[in-house]
Amino acid sequence: MPRKFLLRRLLCAALFAAIGSQPLYAAKSVKPKTSAQQATCPVPAEPEMPVSTLAPDGTDDGRVHIMADQAESKLNEWAVFRGNVEARRDSLHLFADELRYDQIQNTLQASGHIYLKKTDGETFLTPSLDYDLDTERGLAKQTRFTFAGNTAHGDAGQIRFEGRDVLELDSVRYTTCPPQREDWILKSKHLTLDKTTQTGTATHAVVEFMHVPIFYSPYLSFPLTDARASGFLGPHIGHTTHSGLLLSAPYYFNLAPNYDDTLTPRLLGDRGLQTLNEFRYLGASYGGKLELEYLPNDRKTGTDREGLFFRHSQTLSPRWSLSSDIQWVSDANYFTDLSTSTAQAARTAQPRYVRLDYGDGTWGFSGRVFTYQTLDSTIAISDQPYQRLPQLLLNADSPGGPNALHYAFESEWVNFYRQQSVTGQRLDVHPSISLPLRTPYFYFTPKAGYRYTTWKLDNTTTDTSPERTLPIYSLDTGLAFERDSQWFGRALTQTLEPRVYYLYVPYRDQDGLPVFDTALPDFSFYNFFRENRFVGADRVGDANQLTAALTSRFLAPETGAELARVSFGQVRYFDNQQVNLPAGTIVQTSSDLIGEVYARIGQPWYLRNGLQWDSKAQETRKLGLYLYYRPAADRVVNFGYRYLNPLAPSPEERLYDISAQWPLNPHWTGLARWSYSAVDSRTPYAYAGLEYTSCCWGIRLTARHRILIDGSLDNSILFEFELSGLAKLGESEESPIKQSQFIFQ
Repeated sequence: MPRKFLLRRLLCAALFAAIGSQPLYAAKSVKPKTSAQQATCPVPAEPEMPVSTLAPDGTDDGRVHIMADQAESKLNEWAVFRGNVEARRDSLHLFADELRYDQIQNTLQASGHIYLKKTDGETFLTPSLDYDLDTERGLAKQTRFTFAGNTAHGDAGQIRFEGRDVLELDSVRYTTCPPQREDWILKSKHLTLDKTTQTGTATHAVVEFMHVPIFYSPYLSFPLTDARASGFLGPHIGHTTHSGLLLSAPYYFNLAPNYDDTLTPRLLGDRGLQTLNEFRYLGASYGGKLELEYLPNDRKTGTDREGLFFRHSQTLSPRWSLSSDIQWVSDANYFTDLSTSTAQAARTAQPRYVRLDYGDGTWGFSGRVFTYQTLDSTIAISDQPYQRLPQLLLNADSPGGPNALHYAFESEWVNFYRQQSVTGQRLDVHPSISLPLRTPYFYFTPKAGYRYTTWKLDNTTTDTSPERTLPIYSLDTGLAFERDSQWFGRALTQTLEPRVYYLYVPYRDQDGLPVFDTALPDFSFYNFFRENRFVGADRVGDANQLTAALTSRFLAPETGAELARVSFGQVRYFDNQQVNLPAGTIVQTSSDLIGEVYARIGQPWYLRNGLQWDSKAQETRKLGLYLYYRPAADRVVNFGYRYLNPLAPSPEERLYDISAQWPLNPHWTGLARWSYSAVDSRTPYAYAGLEYTSCCWGIRLTARHRILIDGSLDNSILFEFELSGLAKLGESEESPIKQSQFIFQ
């Protein structure tokens, strides 16, 4: 056997070709071909049409127009035309060697070298044709055909025209590949093409790839256009350390224009057969998705494994809206064992909420119910998040403009619950008044507020109804200067924006108050200007401090677009910080220095850098450097470096993250990502993949390495296959183009 043919057979033996259709939803659509690919993917040429001798004007009047070398007729009954016969009638254009026209039945019988074309782009070459002009029904034998719009073409032993929009083909060969490059062919005993539903249905269908049969089905459905149609999506083949062999063949149900369903049988070699189902719906004012997953009797655990995920959002009126996100899995190791998504496998908790929101420009209300399912069994109950059953928020913001008093009101009532813990309700009310004075180059905003918080506690031996009252005073002021500047020869507008923010909050002893949802946020430039250094209402930090910051921007003078921004700042403390988590007093006169840089370095280059510098210890506490290169929509290179040097006992972290997606030639695309921990000298996550897209088929091969949250290692390899026009290959979840947003975090 020739080596070339042997390699084809080996390749085809690896393909699990589940053939079908593609929905129009972006999540399940194939990525568009590049211009280079389109240039090398010729559309099948229509058969050359004979030279027309009939002028098109006046031939769409419902009558039959015929020209030929010879004619013989019986008045008002029939006519026979021979030699260079051409006939037109509305949407039909016909050439033949001989044509008989029955005027009584309004039918045509043609023979010889027949060329038939319809105005929708269909063309047919056949030696024999019977056609009823009134019903548009007819019969053609030994026919070659081409269809405009989707590059489909082929031949059939017999074609029956069943009206304007339906074709019945027998003994058919069908493909969307270019002529002379027919890498795949669908052979079917009977094929129906219905333009009203834009679907094709075949019986006893065999798909050949590289001349090797790879798939048989007694019944098969596929789309004639890119519109949604029921059928199989591209299959997945792979292997993972945790589950062994992986095979899945999603089937898409196009149930209605505004809802659909995808059913996916998924074979996990070491565990069993898992069923996944995704139902999506969309209305004028609502939309959502319900996902169900079920694996009966997992052979590794001996248990049933289930998952439920429901998301819904709805606009009830111009001011009211409703949303929900409910997620549940049967056990803590569900994602670690069964998911191929790294983000899912890293989850420690499953959020669940239902919320009702109102907003009218001044008043805002939100009613929420938040619960969580903890997935990390190592997290003690005392460290798990509280459930909020419910949480009610009422806020107001007066619409007054600058140089006028501005009133604001924030309030929250929430009921906290957690097993074996202190529980109870908390009411937090915070009215404030400010006077924003502003000019084009200067602003000065004094503000005063009053915060009242009360609790009603259960399961505690201390005070069951503690209260806390605090006045809060702040002053925010800044300047804005501009000047003309240049950057590498380009004219720019540079700004200089100094800012000073003073905050005073008196000390109140809060060590005896509960801690339901309060924590310290990440130290960042943004948090320099918050009234409370804590997140959550259980703690309000005492403050007598002044923040000094400076920002400089580089703007394009013609558009005002920000091309670069440099910011840095520091806080000066006039008093010790006595309110802390855990309890204690922090003695310091100044904070770490924070700096941020954002820049567009030319058109394709982007840079972001963040720095936290401990000026006392002369050490870097945090550093983030992200470089992003994207010269075109289909290629990207990302580089990231993150360094954390927190105070003991938190560990040091040095993480490199590099990813790229780049076309290697018009058909091949490479993609890869590598994350490396220099502290642990290990790779927590990496993958590499290749995608091949030709004119009418494509493949994707991805290998992945990851360390799961429980410390176990999972290596996997995944193979996907597409036949354009029958099955589609969705966008890779690992795409660096999708993941390039990490540089803006």
